[in-house]
Amino acid sequence: MRLRRQFVIAVLVSVLLAGDAYSAEKPAGQDDLHHPRPPAVKGNPSSDPAAPPRIAEPGRLLLSCSGRGDLQQVEMYTSARNFDEGKQSFYLRLNQAGEELFYPLHGHFLDGGASGIFMVHDGKGMRQQEILQIDQTVNMGLLFIQTTTDGLQAVLNVYAENESSPAALKDFEQFRCRWGVEARSLSLGKDHVRTEPNSGARPPSHWFQESDTQLLACTAIGPTGTYRIEVLGSTIWPGHLGFLVVKAPGNEPVGYNVHLLEGPGRLLLHAHSYPHRTRVRKLDTMEETETVIGGLLLSKTENGYTGWIGLVSSAADPMNTSFSREATVADYASLGHAVIPPLPVTCR
Repeated sequence: MRLRRQFVIAVLVSVLLAGDAYSAEKPAGQDDLHHPRPPAVKGNPSSDPAAPPRIAEPGRLLLSCSGRGDLQQVEMYTSARNFDEGKQSFYLRLNQAGEELFYPLHGHFLDGGASGIFMVHDGKGMRQQEILQIDQTVNMGLLFIQTTTDGLQAVLNVYAENESSPAALKDFEQFRCRWGVEARSLSLGKDHVRTEPNSGARPPSHWFQESDTQLLACTAIGPTGTYRIEVLGSTIWPGHLGFLVVKAPGNEPVGYNVHLLEGPGRLLLHAHSYPHRTRVRKLDTMEETETVIGGLLLSKTENGYTGWIGLVSSAADPMNTSFSREATVADYASLGHAVIPPLPVTCR
């Protein structure tokens, strides 16, 4: 269906919950691409059960989206706190049939806001007596935004820790969204961005050498040519861990660590990784000079998967990046550069 020509965002949303429904751990197998896997989001190793929940303060509304019948709503907010301790940038709000959930959101707009790649890799927030508390669960998800002839199009997928049944949305839902009133109205300046750069270390990497199974072979066609992507597994890794090898047009292969998260007819590959590369293509050096986030959002088909892919790189982890209350979308787009812009992808 073609949308009316106005500045809107079409958002395709599916919220799938990972947890106790998974089977026992099983090594990766080339003969079954969609085999059951143990949950990748099960317990936060850095959490302290004795610590109080974090208090979140969403600020300006950036994007507002609503689905059919207004039963599903998706919104993206900035943080209301000035630089917010250097570690928080955005919040994602999901509202399905009256249930409201918040997730801290990190990532980058690209091309001045024409596209964007964001991740969920943090706790979950719920309101209690007007206070928004972020718990210490681990949740993983991706949000891709891309410009189309009718505005912006986006895809969202979130897997939440310790949930045993899928959410009501089993298929991607199309949403129509608008920029918030103040999203582009404030001034641009270098003082609106703070980062904690990566270490710059280059330790050895064993991931590519240990991978012994090709799980998926994918292609995505972009403005500069064809991206070729391999998803690799290993019989010595847990089934939810993988290694993503990307061959961009005109470039040498680069590898990234990923988590594989499955739901009914769905597969999410979540990257929050340093790049692995060398000139001799053994990918045996991890470069802590940049952090890459993104991954793949896939739907099962008769011959494999189709969906979206996107990866963005920056010199600082987006979880160590923050902005002033006066920052603009241009500020939010000033740090990241696309490894793969949000693109349709096909995998077999």
